[in-house]
Amino acid sequence: MRLKNKVAIITGGSQGVGAALAMRFAEEGAEVAIVNRSPNDAVNSVLGAIEADGGTARAFHADISLPGQSRQLVDGVAATMGGVDILINNAGVFLPTPVNDTTEDVWDRMLDTNLKGPFFCTQAAVPHMRRRGGGAIINIGSIFGVDGFPGSAAYCAAKGGVELLTKAIGLELRDDGINVNCLAPGCVKTPMNQDLRDEGGDFTRLLKERFNGDPWLEPEDMAGAAVFLASDDAKAITGATLMVDAGWSAY
Repeated sequence: MRLKNKVAIITGGSQGVGAALAMRFAEEGAEVAIVNRSPNDAVNSVLGAIEADGGTARAFHADISLPGQSRQLVDGVAATMGGVDILINNAGVFLPTPVNDTTEDVWDRMLDTNLKGPFFCTQAAVPHMRRRGGGAIINIGSIFGVDGFPGSAAYCAAKGGVELLTKAIGLELRDDGINVNCLAPGCVKTPMNQDLRDEGGDFTRLLKERFNGDPWLEPEDMAGAAVFLASDDAKAITGATLMVDAGWSAY
């Protein structure tokens, strides 16, 4: 088990990519703190699956777009589970809107959750990782943080910010033994994009044209790369973005 005795915080861990990572990290021996905004059946389902497989996980609740709640979350995990070794900044929102239809509220929701959230969760986690002698932080970016995409300006801006945030913080924390990397998924089937997949339309058409077929990956396709970045196998890697996108970024 590559993550045995590690404590991992996974924001947005009740569904989609976050749930897949939580289950895989538990399989690799990590004690997993699954974070979502409020108690629900989804988080209970993930907890049950992990415990049935012999793993260890606990649920924590916080709105990571609010820095005060991020601090309380991380401190609470450290106090309850004995420390923090791994932070996966996975929680995010995707609200595709054309430029002229993007309200300030939509802009703020995407920037606050997708960019401000990872920064302040990281800020809260760093002192705990320093006390442990190091750690690993994985920011979940996106292919849309590397390439632009029509109708997604706010989301692209947020995820592009995540990539550069990763580089800057990775340089700042490398002497502390804290690696900071970005995992950039391609088109992954999650509840966040269920409506887009169901309705088709221009968004899905553009994706299919790029892939010449079905563009959608499974959440589990992200898990191996995340385990690698969180493990000692990646101890010489920091500030990097790892694309897990079935070749989207190779075009």
